[in-house]
This record gives sequence, structure tokens and C-alpha cells, in this order.
Amino acid sequence: MGFLSFLKSKPESAANTAEGAPDAVPAPDDADAPPNDATALITRAAIVDKRQRLCGYRVGAALPEAELVDALVAAELPEYAHQRIALVPLSAEAIQAGLHLPLLAPQTVFLLDRQAADAAAVLRAAGSQVAVHGVTLQDENSALLASAQMALLSLHAQPLPEFQALCKHLNLHYPNLKLIVDDVATWDEQRMVLAWGASYFMGDYLTTTDQVDPDAKIDQSRMTSIELLNLLRTDAELPAMIEVAKRDPGMTYQVLQWANAPANGQTTKVTSLQQAFMVLGRNQLYRGLTVSMFRLGAGANKERDESLLEVALTRARFLETCSTLPQARRDELFLAGLLSLFDVLLGVPMDKLVDKMHLSDDIRDVLLGKEGVYSPYLTMVLLLQRDKIEPALEIAARLEIDIDKLPLVGQAAFQWAQASMQHTSAD
Repeated sequence: MGFLSFLKSKPESAANTAEGAPDAVPAPDDADAPPNDATALITRAAIVDKRQRLCGYRVGAALPEAELVDALVAAELPEYAHQRIALVPLSAEAIQAGLHLPLLAPQTVFLLDRQAADAAAVLRAAGSQVAVHGVTLQDENSALLASAQMALLSLHAQPLPEFQALCKHLNLHYPNLKLIVDDVATWDEQRMVLAWGASYFMGDYLTTTDQVDPDAKIDQSRMTSIELLNLLRTDAELPAMIEVAKRDPGMTYQVLQWANAPANGQTTKVTSLQQAFMVLGRNQLYRGLTVSMFRLGAGANKERDESLLEVALTRARFLETCSTLPQARRDELFLAGLLSLFDVLLGVPMDKLVDKMHLSDDIRDVLLGKEGVYSPYLTMVLLLQRDKIEPALEIAARLEIDIDKLPLVGQAAFQWAQASMQHTSAD
């Protein structure tokens, strides 16, 4: 019996016992079921800080404001906003009516129009943070800007010289005001607005390649992860797995750490790779290796890599759980979603990367941007992550995905990725 066959035959309960293991992603189980009260498709646009840490999200949904607040409460946004930024757009009328009260939390930031000075005063009285959008050089509401914590600016809403002048004006006259710049499409644009005084950034740039080096080499630890994944996928025997892992002391140490995690409940310390592989099981080992590719060898880009991992985990989990395809297909969708950002992570062309991995033709096609079985699924989730709801739902309908359940799937995928990041947080 091959090693992969053995792992597949392992009881699911045993494979799922290591959620607390460092760098290992929790396997799916009943605890991952979507919350019953998530009824709205909530969009989340990532907010990234100067260090490239994903520090929060701007949230929204195509709902009347009262229903939006209910949906965000059901999605546990106040709990999330105890740790990270939750930027919530609300009207002055909604604030005056007290609709915002259920969303109050230390990191909830309410996004108001620049004319909503009275609503801002209500929020300040409650100790809430305020962000302002629609700011211009001719803005006369200096009191609002002086008391707000943030200003949201769109990079392409005006000619570039005017945008630069606006940033300079705000930094000069409101030194405590943090600038969030939206619609940042490239790393060059991010560096430009950073130089102009921006503190936070939103847009597609994070998931785009900065500088591609066709001759770049993948570090040894990541290469070992890839080779082990290849062996898992091809049902290799256990000795072959051990031989590869032994070549990299860092990987040997990591696998032993996973196996000895308290959640595994081992009464004696696991000291050999053979024991470790048996304890971990296919599901945890496979996903742990995949996630480790985002973390092993991380250097100056550690914070960016963590941000990419969070986006990739959310994407992968959504793809895995959005359909009723057979489990083998869903496993491949998970892997396709996770690897879809691997070229961005390493700055290496995707075609060079897939040549180093034993992937199915379907996964290869979607990663290389070719039409195939999985390409509509990846296109759909990319549209959702970019707040393009209508075209995403059109693709979902063609794929015969239950659109009514997508809000549940989206919320569960987001929460699963957040929990996975907490379980796997790097030192």
C-alpha cells in the first residue's frame, strides 16, 4: 500500500485532531459549517498598511443600511473589529438613527461623506473612529477633517498632479489624519502614494507580481515542500517521503513540530519522521505543506507573504466549499486557489513554477490562465474578491452553484481563513 493510500484510509477524526499545530491548516469538519444567519453576500476589500500587513477590510453588501448592519452583526464584525480595522460605510441618516450602535468596537471605523459633520460628532461622542471620503482641495469642512482619524482617497478620481497636491495639503494641515488610498493597481503606484504620505492602501496591487525574475531560484525549503507535495499526489511510499524531508533540516524540524503539537494528544514525544507522517495524516500534512510554501524562506517580505496567505486561504476555502463537486475535485479547487498566488509570492513566472510540480492537467490549465474545468471557478472568486458581484453570480449560475448559499459559503470561508491564520501564526 502506498503512503497516500494509507493516509486516505486513516479515520477522519484522527486526521482532524491537529488544528492547533503550528503552520498546519485545520481540516474541514462540522465546526466549519456556515453560520445559519449569514444571509447577505458581504464584500471585503483588503486594507494593507505600510509594512504590507493585511490589517483590516472595508466591508459592504448590496442591502439597505438597516439590513446591512444586521448582516454585519450576523457576520460577527464587532468581534473581528476588536483586533483589526473594519471600515464600514454608513450615511449620516443611518448614524443619526443609531443604526451604527450594534457595530461599535475598538477598531470599527465608520466611513462618512465629507458633508456629514453632525454624524461625525455623534460618532466622536461615542468614542468611535471616523473616516471621511470625497475630500477635495476646496473642502471647507476643516473641523471634520481635524477630528477624523482617516481620509479615504481614490487614486484615479482626479488627475495625478491634483491627487498629489491633495495628499500634500492633507498631510500639511491635518498631520494626525491617516490617508487610505483606494484603487491602487500596481506596486509602482503603491510606492508612489506611500512617498506622498499614504498610510493604508487598497486595490489589486497586493495580488499582482511586483518584479518578475525569470531566472529566480526557489529556496530549498519551498522546493522540499513542493517535492513532498508531488510525492503525496503520486501515492509515493513512506521511505521516499522520509528521504526527501531529511535533505532539509528545516523541513524535518517543521514536520516534527506539527506532529508534537498539543492538539494531537500524543502521550509520548514524536521523534522520527516516520512517526510524524503517520500522526499527521494526509489532510493535515498536505495542507500544512502547501501553507508552508508561503512561510518557509520568508525574509524581507514576511508581512506581505502573510497577507498573501490570508487572501489565498480565503480564496482556496471558498473554491473548495462553493460547489457540490466530488471531494477529489474540491481538493483540487482548494489547491488551485492556494497556488494561484504562488507566482506573486515568489516573483517567478507561473509556467516555471508549475513545471516543478506534479499537478493534474486541470490544475495546470487554470494556473496558466488557460480555459479548462476550473477556470470559471477561479474567475468567479476573483470577481467576488474585487467586489464585482453581478458577473460573479452569472458565472455561479452557469456552474449550477446554489447562489442562495453563496453568502453562507463566503462568510464561512472568511472565518475559516481567519481561524487558520490564528492557528498558524508565525513567531
